[in-house]
This record gives sequence, structure tokens and C-alpha cells, in this order.
Amino acid sequence: MKQIILSPVPDGTPATGAPVSPRPLTDRVRVGLLSNGKPNTSHLLDGVLEVLAGDPRFVPVARVQKESASTPADQAILDRLTAGVDLVVGATAD
Repeated sequence: MKQIILSPVPDGTPATGAPVSPRPLTDRVRVGLLSNGKPNTSHLLDGVLEVLAGDPRFVPVARVQKESASTPADQAILDRLTAGVDLVVGATAD
């Protein structure tokens, strides 16, 4: 099964008209993964991890799953996820 991963980040500038200035990343980017809890999200995140494994700059350090796809993540989950990471990848899939 081939997976294609697309970026949800739009091209261009935000509504304020100011140019986008991404935060500079270090040589080693610590990555956290958040699953929304839908059935195939785990497979999607496995694919993301496979892509990241091909680049030694990325180090997966946390992977968490929400209780339910229909509710926001609890603050405790967000705190656990964001502690010690530089980048968070959120995923949803059916």
C-alpha cells in the first residue's frame, strides 16, 4: 500500500499580510505525534515515522492518542506531547 503525505500548510501569507517566519529548527528536531483516535490514524503516523526515519535530523520522542476523535485532546495529553519536542505532527484518518 502506497501512502502519499500532503502538507495542510497553505502557500502565501497569513490573513494579516505579514510574511510567514518559521521558527528556525536545530540540527536535531524532536518530533511528537498526535493521533486523533480514528481507526487508520495509526497507519498514517507509521508512514510519517517511516519518512522521518530517512532523515537523521528528526528524532521521534513522543506519540500519543486522544481519548476520542470527537473531542479535543485533554490538557494532560497536550502537556505530555509538547514537553521536550520542537515539532508536533497531528493526524486524522478514516
